[in-house]
Amino acid sequence: MRKLKVSWLDFETACDMRGNEIKSYVDLETGKVLVVMDEIREQLEELWDKAGADASLDDLLFQAGGAEWEKQALRDAWLVEQGSGQRVVSLPEPEPHEDFRDLEDFVATVQDPKVRAELEHALEGRGAFRRFRDVIHGTFRERQQWFKFKQQRLRERMTRWFASYDIEVEWVLPPPPPPETPVREHLLEGVLKFVRVATQLPGVKRIALVGSLTRDEPEPKDVDLLVTVADDMDLTPLASAGRKLGGHAQQRNRGSDVFLANERGEYIGRACPWRECAPGIRVRCDALNCGRRHYLHDDLRSVRLDAKLVAEPPIELWPELRVRVQVPSDVSAHLLAKFDLNRR
Repeated sequence: MRKLKVSWLDFETACDMRGNEIKSYVDLETGKVLVVMDEIREQLEELWDKAGADASLDDLLFQAGGAEWEKQALRDAWLVEQGSGQRVVSLPEPEPHEDFRDLEDFVATVQDPKVRAELEHALEGRGAFRRFRDVIHGTFRERQQWFKFKQQRLRERMTRWFASYDIEVEWVLPPPPPPETPVREHLLEGVLKFVRVATQLPGVKRIALVGSLTRDEPEPKDVDLLVTVADDMDLTPLASAGRKLGGHAQQRNRGSDVFLANERGEYIGRACPWRECAPGIRVRCDALNCGRRHYLHDDLRSVRLDAKLVAEPPIELWPELRVRVQVPSDVSAHLLAKFDLNRR
């Protein structure tokens, strides 16, 4: 059995790109992965028709002209045509029964009983793949674990596929990415930016940090802020700051919520996450009174905050610093120490 080095990143990308108009191959002599679009294959055939069957690749490329990436695509298509079925073979198509078995095997590994039950229910009956995706993409930890699980299963399957050609494949893995800022620190950076903007807005009366960032939770799923606002405040700039916070959190696959309360200590909803806020724009909008107060998402049927939490949130950031919990060290270092919370 001979050995062959193959780029895992190129191979995985080629597997993902397979479709009706794109075919993927591997050169069994060099390990090069080739992705050929039908459009490029047709262009190559037209060039051959004009130049003659005896034309060299250089002749065809000269006749084609174009950018370098187009020439490289023609080179790959030419290599496929020259070695098809012998030196160059197409990647195997996924087997639905194997893909479904992967789903079942993964679900058995999920530790969270609630998520596991949802996934088990999703696999029942027709439409299982779609329902599975809907559930898994609504989580964070399980979604990340699923990507790793799926990648490992594909690698094992393709290793066996190469072995059927008497090849021991050596996967060339991409270098590890540079270390990222810890997720909590990243989220706290977003909080700091939000607070600096929100304290300048007329009508903002109080800003508090609530939720998982107020605890020593190593992998928080989101950022939660509680903002007390005046009844006549224009919520437009506050909602804009909330969307920027959401974009910052999304960089690390996290979410965010800006909860709103009035000066009487009543929870009134959340800052609307949409850039355009008006009745009838989005069917998914579940605000009770969409449009009555611009950029107030009063989805009170699905989200409620306890009155005690509104009255006494864990960490009040502004206009006065009031702490009712043991402050995590990173909150002190990356939020409280970097912002003069008593200065508007």
